[in-house]
Amino acid sequence: MPAVARAIAVLEALVLCRDGLSLTELAERCSLAKSTASNLLRTMVAGALVTYEPKTRRYNLGTQLVEFGLAAVTRTTAVAEARPFMDRLAEQTQLACLAIQVMPDGHFTAIAKVESRKDIKITIDVGSRFERTTPLLSRLSAAWTDDSSSQAPQEVLARIRAQGYGAAWGEYRPELNVVGFPVFDRDARPNLFVTLVGIGADLTPETIDRMAGYLVEAAHAITTSSGGKLPADYPAVGSVRG
Repeated sequence: MPAVARAIAVLEALVLCRDGLSLTELAERCSLAKSTASNLLRTMVAGALVTYEPKTRRYNLGTQLVEFGLAAVTRTTAVAEARPFMDRLAEQTQLACLAIQVMPDGHFTAIAKVESRKDIKITIDVGSRFERTTPLLSRLSAAWTDDSSSQAPQEVLARIRAQGYGAAWGEYRPELNVVGFPVFDRDARPNLFVTLVGIGADLTPETIDRMAGYLVEAAHAITTSSGGKLPADYPAVGSVRG
């Protein structure tokens, strides 16, 4: 189906260009005649797959893709299996709980969120992107892979492996604390992180100590039910107090 293939090529080109592309640039990048590209883009704009800015004469990704993307993500097995545990964590702690996925290029993206019950909300939304060197996420990833981008000392990674989870105190912002645990794919590599985010005294080492056992239990349950495999050195359920 040539039209579908051409539409995919247009979307792939726009994904790589944050500021969008002109008709001429899109036609060149997608190896299309300008007339063909123009007709295709007109149809995609009508369907909200692509937007057009008359002032700059540039095209960019459309709002309909957001709905498609969120629907696809929330139906993936790992996120679906994680949701009940996220709901329980948010209910017990009153904190925001996020599911953050490892993307193919190594960065991280928030793909699901249970909102905080606190009056002051955490301004991290679904779709937020985190670089591959982001403090806690890079350490959780590196603890069970050969990823060295976190630059974390080996003793820190060893402690995360022994606990089954990790925490960051004021590394994102001075008042922001985060705890998270990994979910593993079928190759025993972390591909999803479930995190709790709190402000100051809302999330403390004592709070984490009390929930430690549940974090490990959740990692086991979500990994197993979504078809993943736990690393041999991941803590057993019941081996961590909390």
